[in-house]
Order: sequence, then structure tokens, then C-alpha cells
Amino acid sequence: MAIAIRMAVGMLALSALGCLLAMPQVVERVPQGPKAQELFYYRSYLYNNREPSFDERRKWEDLLEDRVVKYLREHSELERDTRYSDFRFWRQVVIGSTRGEVRTLLDEPDEQTIDPALMASMAQQHWTSMQPKAKEAWVYPPGWVLYFDDNAIVDITRKVGKYDPVY
Repeated sequence: MAIAIRMAVGMLALSALGCLLAMPQVVERVPQGPKAQELFYYRSYLYNNREPSFDERRKWEDLLEDRVVKYLREHSELERDTRYSDFRFWRQVVIGSTRGEVRTLLDEPDEQTIDPALMASMAQQHWTSMQPKAKEAWVYPPGWVLYFDDNAIVDITRKVGKYDPVY
């Protein structure tokens, strides 16, 4: 009897584990995009298979600070905008961020597209509401997609999978 109970519990645990491992990735719409530091750490793990060293972090932070200050000097109108804090202090792109702000914080995207079919496949269930505004998409790891109209970000999606944190 005890063996049968253990086997039943074991089978139940295995089926629960199988369900967790089979969870598909979900695309969610978010109002804020990735932070510059998040992408820096992800790329470091991707390229070097390790966390950035203290010197690498310090050098990257100094370079990013220089780029942000230079951008703000050239675009002083941003100081009067509501996304100023996100750009200057949080170092995060948000809906309304321009292409220049995105490049300043996140560098160049891994992929760019103006193909509506590809953008529809990346946005999945959200494409019908995004389609009238989105004209271009920029892809950043690990699953961020920024959608632009002629001027700025109009939508942001993020793939959330079984191992991704939920924000």
C-alpha cells in the first residue's frame, strides 16, 4: 500500500514538472522597456559566459554616463518631458522614447524590421491593436521588441517564458 502511494505521488510530481517544462512563451505588452544595465549584463553573459568584472562595469557606466550627458546637452527639450527621469536616472526606454534615446541607452538593436508580417509574428495576439501605429520594430535580447511609428516608441512587447522573470 505504501509503495502504491509513493508511486502515485511520484507520478503526480512528474506530471506537474512536465506541465511546468511545457509552458510556452507568452508575449506581454509593457509600458517600460529594458534598462541599459539589464542589457549590459545579459550581453556579458551571452558573449563572455560570466558576469562583468568590476572594471568592466565601471568602464561601461562611465561610457554610458558620457553618452547620456552628451545626448541631453544636444536635446535640452527632453528635460521638460515626463520621460526625462526614465532616461537620465533609470536609464530605461519607455513609450515615447525616440530612436536617439534608445540608441544612447541600449546601443544598436540585434535586428530591425519594417516587415508587417514579421512584426505581427513578434507581437502575436497584440498585433491587431498595434498595427495602425507600428511601422518599424527593433529587437533586443532576451525577447524585447520596441515598435516605432515615424518618431518614437509606440509599443513595447516582451517574451516571457518558463525561465524569464515576470515584471
